[in-house]
Amino acid sequence: MADIFDTALIEIQSSVRDFFGWAYSDDLDSALSVSKYFEQIAPFGVEKWGFENRRRALNSLQQRLTSANNVFIIGASISNNELTSRNLSDGEIIAADGSVGAIGNHHKLACVVTDFDGHPYLDDIAELGVCFVTHAHGDNQQRWLKSFETWKDFANPPELILSHQVNETIFGMDNYGGFTDGDRAVCLALALGVPVEKITLLGFSTKKIGEWSGQTNKEKKLQKLNWMFKILQTVGLSEQIEN
Repeated sequence: MADIFDTALIEIQSSVRDFFGWAYSDDLDSALSVSKYFEQIAPFGVEKWGFENRRRALNSLQQRLTSANNVFIIGASISNNELTSRNLSDGEIIAADGSVGAIGNHHKLACVVTDFDGHPYLDDIAELGVCFVTHAHGDNQQRWLKSFETWKDFANPPELILSHQVNETIFGMDNYGGFTDGDRAVCLALALGVPVEKITLLGFSTKKIGEWSGQTNKEKKLQKLNWMFKILQTVGLSEQIEN
């Protein structure tokens, strides 16, 4: 990812915290708690979730995305018509959280970027062993713990990549920048080396709360979507958003 994006996409996280009045210490707490759980050789009893295997999952995802002709990022406002009217066969798909429920061809799915709002759809896909880029922040500690406790018992648990939104370096986790699952998916792709011109956004809107969004306060959600717009404007993708 170009250096011009690096700082801006991470620094905006502090602006978002200030806007909503969220405590930095809560984000740090959540990230450190995840790191503590995952410092074991087999976190939650799952060897697949150990550090080396998570690094392999990240390297594999990077190779998959950077070798693709196109990277389609699916947002929570995706409609069936939008999906069926586009040829998605010539690219890789990243689903933002609950939008994964809209995707029928899961074998095309490179990964799911989630802060664990998108239930009940997440568990169904996690059971298929798909790669999940999971995010820790201040108010989702119970959600991520519940999901990991559920997924550990699957016959084929998902591959995991761990992310956070603090300035500290935390072992086994990365901060890719961004704020909502949708724009964080874009930041992830850019950080892994996908050229911005290869990224296509589908189902991104600042006007409405998509049907694949998790349950949320409507007014606050629309405020979050405005922050999403600012982030995607920074990287030159705001024209692909319904605004």
